[in-house]
Amino acid sequence: MSVNRRAFLGGALALSATALGGAAFASRRGGAVLRVGVMTNLTHAPLLAGLGSGRIARALAPVAVETRVFRAGPRVTEALVGDAIDAGIAGPAALVIHHARHAASSGGLRVLSGCSSGGASFLVARGSGIAQAGDVRGKRLAVTQLGTTQDVALRRWLRDNDLRDQTAGGDVTVIAVAASVILDQMRRGELHGAWLAEPWATRLEHDLGATRLVDERDLWPGRAFSTAALASRADRADDPRIVRLAAALREEIERARTSPERTLDEAYAELRRHVGNPGARAVFDAAARFVDFTADPLRPSFDRFADDAARLGFLPATGTHVSLFG
Repeated sequence: MSVNRRAFLGGALALSATALGGAAFASRRGGAVLRVGVMTNLTHAPLLAGLGSGRIARALAPVAVETRVFRAGPRVTEALVGDAIDAGIAGPAALVIHHARHAASSGGLRVLSGCSSGGASFLVARGSGIAQAGDVRGKRLAVTQLGTTQDVALRRWLRDNDLRDQTAGGDVTVIAVAASVILDQMRRGELHGAWLAEPWATRLEHDLGATRLVDERDLWPGRAFSTAALASRADRADDPRIVRLAAALREEIERARTSPERTLDEAYAELRRHVGNPGARAVFDAAARFVDFTADPLRPSFDRFADDAARLGFLPATGTHVSLFG
């Protein structure tokens, strides 16, 4: 089973001119700016809270911290490889895929800390006629980008249920569009389902009456699997600025575990600053029930995502992700 490599790379390589310009600026100033990549997902809440509150900036001072917002994990990992950011949070599938592709030439990537576990689900539209796996045949499904952790999870679930997407000779259509577009298309009846991270999964449930067909936690031993982890290029992992960032993130994760309301308040405010409308606060709070924050990167889930990505044609072979952990 394989995916359209050209389409995947096209999305992953779509770095902004602003990001590339920032790389040159950081170089000219001798590393005076630390560029941090993040996505507007609840699964990134500890980092979002630390950035929005200014605590991470204070922990790294006098180094300035610059936030770069990305749509999906493969764009974060490609930005890391391309030196458009210094560190960033992404899901395990994007990390293992881009590490494997670049380990031989540049040393690849290095996981510095976990961030979250859980917080991803498969939602089906009201009136879609989908009540069980077999009902997905002939349907149109979505993820935010090819090669994301949710994309790999969806294709693995299809395979485990003897289903295939069209690129693998099956009759299930899987498209890649932004989460906001997924919401709109499902509202118009153009999509039957989507595998999404929080809070988007809960937004479909709340805003559209979609059904949570699969809570991905139920597919994992102990209901624990990595959804987001902090990483850098392997050749930058020992940079004191990045080491301090990882330590600051671990403090934010502990704060999220002991004072979850404070983290949610600060993360929601940071999302509002970046995207304007992150959805209702009540939905954001409801989505938090599906996420656990942990500094443990949950390496066994990286192993499984690497195996699945190899079977799906994203990786040249299994085992190439091992050096992600040093």
